[in-house]
Amino acid sequence: MKITCKQQDLSRGLSIVSHAVSSRSTLPILANILVSTDQGRLKLSATNLEIGINCLIDAEIMEDGTTTVPAKTFTDLINSLRPGQVELNVADESNDVNVKSTGSNANIKGMDPSEFPLIPSAEGDEEPIILDAGMLKDMIAQVVFAAADDDSRPVLTGVLVEVANEQISFAAADAFRLALRLAPLAGHTASHNSILIPARTLSELARILPSDGAVQMVVTPNRSQVLFHTEHIDLVSRLIEGTFPNIKAAIPKEHTTRAVVETKEFAAAVKTVAPFARDSSNITRIKIASGGEQEAGAGTLTLEATAEDVGNNVTTINAAVDGPDQEIIFNVKYLGDVLAILDTPEVALEVTSPARPGVVKPVSAAEYTYVIMPMSTNR
Repeated sequence: MKITCKQQDLSRGLSIVSHAVSSRSTLPILANILVSTDQGRLKLSATNLEIGINCLIDAEIMEDGTTTVPAKTFTDLINSLRPGQVELNVADESNDVNVKSTGSNANIKGMDPSEFPLIPSAEGDEEPIILDAGMLKDMIAQVVFAAADDDSRPVLTGVLVEVANEQISFAAADAFRLALRLAPLAGHTASHNSILIPARTLSELARILPSDGAVQMVVTPNRSQVLFHTEHIDLVSRLIEGTFPNIKAAIPKEHTTRAVVETKEFAAAVKTVAPFARDSSNITRIKIASGGEQEAGAGTLTLEATAEDVGNNVTTINAAVDGPDQEIIFNVKYLGDVLAILDTPEVALEVTSPARPGVVKPVSAAEYTYVIMPMSTNR
């Protein structure tokens, strides 16, 4: 193999595939990156057997070839080089790579590429689902934080993806909250079986996706893996087996009181009570008060948190309230998490009773629903 490429392009590609490099595997080959040529471009590949990432880089190919190199050594070397051309050479019958650039000549010992696990291609038996990269990144950000982060119930560590009726939905839940985001798929009339993608996978995908352009989502023929494909990047992930809880049954269909507040003001109020709530199981009491008949629609939303050994905080903000006064207790962290990812000017908090789940929704066209279970009022 003999190729030349730009140091900046190679460094960026290594940064992308490094998200899939295994750091604790008993298989030495998984600590390596597969370096190969592919139809006139340089291809970098890495996998930890749960996810695999391919990245294609523009390069001048003098001789085709392939090898694998230690990810950390190769990445550290490339990142340390000056901007400009980098030449990679692998001699016949060898796996070692010679790396030349301005003022530097390095040799890195490689491993047999035949030992590297195969990363599936974008060919599946289902019609690809075409998504906008920017929209996909937003959808991921708005649901992944609600997934469980322990493996006691594996299905809850995943994000449920459903496609039907020219619409795609992402949903994540643990035992205390649920996040659901819907988005239109104009012209995509095919329905697909639902899949469960690990939330960690989608977090990695959001980090490496470009901010715009098209992304293809394809399920492999055996329905054990999903592949996301862009012009320069492929990410393949295993799917989680199991049955996800019934989303529709968990979302309240009605409410008695609705308070609309400014998103930034609500987020700031949550931050002011959080230090006091932290020392009392994150308990935060929410009081919604209407303005009475004299001021229809006017009202306030008050957050209260008390810690015996620290003190207390009461913060009140203006709210447009529709319905009777309400009082409910939420985990302040769960409120803070959702307010951190919503970028609409206003959000609505919908409440039915102190013992029923509350709902946070952006006041916008975005189809987003966040359900929070209340905490016990006896504490």
